[in-house]
Amino acid sequence: MVEEDRYEVDCLKEAITVGQILSVNIEQAEDGDQALAYLHQEYPYLDAPRPDVIFLDLNLPGITGRDLLDQLKQDDAIAGIPVVALTQTHQDKEAIDAYSFDRTCFFFKKPDSCQEWLLILKCIEDVWQTIVRFP
Repeated sequence: MVEEDRYEVDCLKEAITVGQILSVNIEQAEDGDQALAYLHQEYPYLDAPRPDVIFLDLNLPGITGRDLLDQLKQDDAIAGIPVVALTQTHQDKEAIDAYSFDRTCFFFKKPDSCQEWLLILKCIEDVWQTIVRFP
């Protein structure tokens, strides 16, 4: 999860626990720079596992979430990782419009509660089980 606010990460972890979602390990990168270092297994993330999904706050310090989306779609080594982009404002419409949907990316309003996280997780699960087909 690329999110500067530890509380937000804890809310996702709580939703995973409440939803009884098993075998999930949440790693936090606090900004886009840390996320890129993690994804490219650069110091201090030399042994970091490849994530199955990236939860991305679009409003980050440093390399913003919008900039990170651009870098993700241009890097073949990490472009196939599904992204759940989270935003609190409608001002991110241009980022959503500009993003090429040839990659797996979902945009959601940033959840305000564990219950909203559960709804997002259920929505993602439903899409992946009924619509998305991975090679």
